Amino acid sequence: MLPLSKKRRYGRLYIAAVLLLTLCVIYLLANIPIFAEYLFARGITRFFSALINCITNTVALSLYEMAAVLLVCSGICFAVCEIVFLVRKNFHTAAVWLYRLFIAVLGVLIAFGVLYAPLYNRQSVNGALGLDVQSVSEEEVCSAAEYFISVLNDISDSFERDESVNITTEYSFDNVANLINSEYDGINSSYFASYNVNPKQVVLSDAMSYLGITGIYFPFFAEANVNINILSYELPVIMAHEMAHAKGVASETEANVTAYVICIRSENLYLKYSGLMHAVANLVNNSGDNFYALRSKISAEVLTEYANASANYAQYEGWLDSVSSFFNNLFLKANGVSSGTKSYGETTQSLVALYYSLTGN
Repeated sequence: MLPLSKKRRYGRLYIAAVLLLTLCVIYLLANIPIFAEYLFARGITRFFSALINCITNTVALSLYEMAAVLLVCSGICFAVCEIVFLVRKNFHTAAVWLYRLFIAVLGVLIAFGVLYAPLYNRQSVNGALGLDVQSVSEEEVCSAAEYFISVLNDISDSFERDESVNITTEYSFDNVANLINSEYDGINSSYFASYNVNPKQVVLSDAMSYLGITGIYFPFFAEANVNINILSYELPVIMAHEMAHAKGVASETEANVTAYVICIRSENLYLKYSGLMHAVANLVNNSGDNFYALRSKISAEVLTEYANASANYAQYEGWLDSVSSFFNNLFLKANGVSSGTKSYGETTQSLVALYYSLTGN
């Protein structure tokens, strides 16, 4: 008969081996597109996300930021305890704690593999949005930009502005969430999860701003979180982007596309203005030699609002922002997004397809 210590050792090895095997199987299946789409995105992942969402939607506070604070504090305590164990030469206890950390990490990776990772390998969202995306020329980008600039300038006159020339709106955070949920409900496609998402305002938005984060979807709580240190025109698109993640869109590029399309197609002028502001910025910045000619067509009020947004972000830039971007870039690449954080801006082709869809060209 094995001594109790050896039984425990083999038991721990057995648990670790089972979890590792489970993790490998999940990620293997998640990287096969047909399984990613139908076994996970429209099946297991959607089921568990809906179940979690049903619970977390009832809580007004952001559970994500509570978990983030708890994780940081726990990490510090863990590191201090490990150092104490090592100083006291209590190597056995230090090893046991490291084993428990290893098991916890495996558990988190398994949960992520069920709740989010497969979504990176599903079908493109463009089909569900009715967009026929093709390669585009600089001329087509220019035409799309001119169209969206014209509509944006017209809509801009519909809003009152504050002393800084930023638009003002009567809609509350929850009002905007309800409007966007209604827009998602209007899409005739099973691609998106049908449950409503209640985005959360992040109390520690200053910390998020210094990290360069305007919003974050936390799959473990099926929770869309929004940084509230943003200009009014940015809120609908940023919210729709995080809600797209909650609805089953993992790719940052496709979440951007979804948010732009949702807002621009809306009959609500506030949502439409937000979508157009982001779409115009994307198209003009990707117009090559036409940049200055297109920029000159944008109204003075809109240009001022763009400048205000840039100034708002600039005040938070620093080493924390750089570190955050570095790790976010690694995270995206680890999940199959080869361009990393550059993928946030890869929406031009879809916007041109949206232009053709709206104009019938």
